[in-house]
Amino acid sequence: MSTERIASMALDELRRHLPLALRGRAYDWTDERTLMVEGGVTVTVDEIEPLVLSAVVSLPRLRITFAFAEGDGAAFLAAWDRAFQRGGG
Repeated sequence: MSTERIASMALDELRRHLPLALRGRAYDWTDERTLMVEGGVTVTVDEIEPLVLSAVVSLPRLRITFAFAEGDGAAFLAAWDRAFQRGGG
């Protein structure tokens, strides 16, 4: 099964937060955009057009695709979403 998320962040920010999101699971970048995670999870990251909010403000964006060797990955995605959750109000 696979699913995807769109994240308003740059690739270097994603890389900094990976240890928190993966909660101690071993991982390896197989190339610049593909991550193999212990437990049969493949994460593919694509930079997409930034979200333009005004003439001077834009946010970088990533399309993150998750493929799971077994199951639906619900627990993995819940931990991932918590790690990348941002405050708001």
